[in-house]
Amino acid sequence: MLVGVASSAASANDPILEHDVLPLLQKRCMGCHGGLIQKGKLDLRTLPSMLKGGKSGPAVVAGKLDDSELWQQVIDNDMPSEGEPLSADEKQLLRKWIESGLPTWTQRKDKRDNPLLPADKKHEPARVAQAIDQHIDAALKAANVKPAPVADDAEFLRRVYLDLTGRVPTPQQAASFLDDQSPGKRAKLIDTLLASPQFGEQFGRTWREWIAPPELPSDMNSGRQPIEQTRALGKWFAKQFNDNHTWDRIVRDVLTANGELKNNPQLIYFGLVGQNAQVTAEGSARTVASLFMGVQLQCAQCHDDPYRDWAQHEFWALAAFFGGTRGDFKKVEEKPGESQIVIPKSAFRNAGTKVQISFLRGPTPKDKKATWRPRFVDWLTANDNPYFAKAFSNRAWFYFFSRGIVNPIDDFRELNPPSHPGLIALLGNEFAASGHDVKHLIRAICNSKTYQRTSAVTHDLNDQQRAAQTALFGRAPVRVMSPDMLFDSLKLAFGDPKLDLRSIDPKDGNTNGESAAVGDVVLQFQRDFCINEEDTTDFTHGIPQMLTLMNHPRLQAGSKALDEHLKQQKDLTPPQVVEWLYLATLSRRPSDEESAEAVDYVKNASDAIDAYKDVLWMLVNRSEFMLIR
Repeated sequence: MLVGVASSAASANDPILEHDVLPLLQKRCMGCHGGLIQKGKLDLRTLPSMLKGGKSGPAVVAGKLDDSELWQQVIDNDMPSEGEPLSADEKQLLRKWIESGLPTWTQRKDKRDNPLLPADKKHEPARVAQAIDQHIDAALKAANVKPAPVADDAEFLRRVYLDLTGRVPTPQQAASFLDDQSPGKRAKLIDTLLASPQFGEQFGRTWREWIAPPELPSDMNSGRQPIEQTRALGKWFAKQFNDNHTWDRIVRDVLTANGELKNNPQLIYFGLVGQNAQVTAEGSARTVASLFMGVQLQCAQCHDDPYRDWAQHEFWALAAFFGGTRGDFKKVEEKPGESQIVIPKSAFRNAGTKVQISFLRGPTPKDKKATWRPRFVDWLTANDNPYFAKAFSNRAWFYFFSRGIVNPIDDFRELNPPSHPGLIALLGNEFAASGHDVKHLIRAICNSKTYQRTSAVTHDLNDQQRAAQTALFGRAPVRVMSPDMLFDSLKLAFGDPKLDLRSIDPKDGNTNGESAAVGDVVLQFQRDFCINEEDTTDFTHGIPQMLTLMNHPRLQAGSKALDEHLKQQKDLTPPQVVEWLYLATLSRRPSDEESAEAVDYVKNASDAIDAYKDVLWMLVNRSEFMLIR
């Protein structure tokens, strides 16, 4: 278990409540003893509630098995009351935790909690990158795990282009970087890409996808989905990022805007997270908490969270800030509202109860009536807010590593501690001290040795060590390109900005074998090549995607970019053309063996141009092309 690797390194092999015991209790016990059901008045979600116990007394007593009712029930196989008894290993874990004094993560204070750089001061990106590496290297050393080496130039080049611009480099860009011998070329490339318009476009699309649900909501009257409006949201984000607007300003512009959507594209946010094209207080609260605070409050909408210590009244106290906001896909407006909200009938429990407005585990505003969204954003974006800067930093880290320092990325809470506490403190402090400068944070991460490590498997490690190496960010993860990345990279390789890979012409039919209508060129590609956004290391593509890449006539017809290249340079030899094809797709030069095989194929073909098309087809159908390595 990956969490066992991290916790054992941090706690001298003693089980830790947050990493080891709570996952066990959540899986086996909290269905009957959590926030929703509490048989025998026993709540096992937190240590204080365990110490308080239920009708039979304290659930656990530090160092005393005989006095710990939870242990007595488990050892006699009376608990869990349904399903299989705990395994011998599970019982041993629980026993060791009680005997060792109920250790918790929050009790442990050591050098891993130190962010290494002073808070309230912005540092040079190179210094932040160095501190990032110190945190990662210390955790790897504590776990006795060897990190992977730094990636070579070709691997780094392709990864940073895809991550920062959402596409592979052109052959000319790839060759120029690979031939550059200057020592600071990686940092220079990062700066160049961050300054390019493609950076904003990529991160605008990314935030569009994080905000928009997988299937867009529809207007219940017309059935129309806000496809164009959602795209406009991505373009709006792109402009903010390219203009280097700070994250606090961007979020303020999203959460406090009023008016018509045609003049304020960001207003579609409220419709996307609402219900039936209508803005709802609960939809706004749920997604604001997840996206901008890194907190999962959704289960507390209807009742106290069964597995986390979030209460229903905390959810609705936050939702009250959006209680006076009304709107749909066309218009959003807020009028001064009351300082309380009534839990609606749709809630599972406590419908009709009035809840006083309050910041999440923070103060309660004293006003009885006000325009509340600006008040909320003032609290949210303040430098001392416990959630805002860390939530963005953690989400940015997830973007590059497919795993958050706090994981899941929207589950910040005391009982789900970070894998590297000093690191998340460092990034949050730096982001806040920089004035929430998005490019500064990303520049620091990308300049780190941690980001630039190879994704290649370290063969002298066993399976458990390799798993720990990845979990502790000692090796770059192999990720799947997003649909936008893949589509833009194909357009570039084939020299066709209007590339159309739909398998059915919309003129010939309205469906694609599904209930959804055939989309436009981009929408249909996004549908066909969608990925698991919560885990980009999960390769969900299957036969339909492979058949599109292998059999679509447009991809078999060759590359307009190659045609133009051959037209401009008529004296190119087969090895030079093959090299160009590799640079255009895999962002590297072919090995000697790869070059020899491709050149031999071309020389033995009856038509060299057709043979080059075949080589291109082979390259885009390699897994290497579809992956970020």
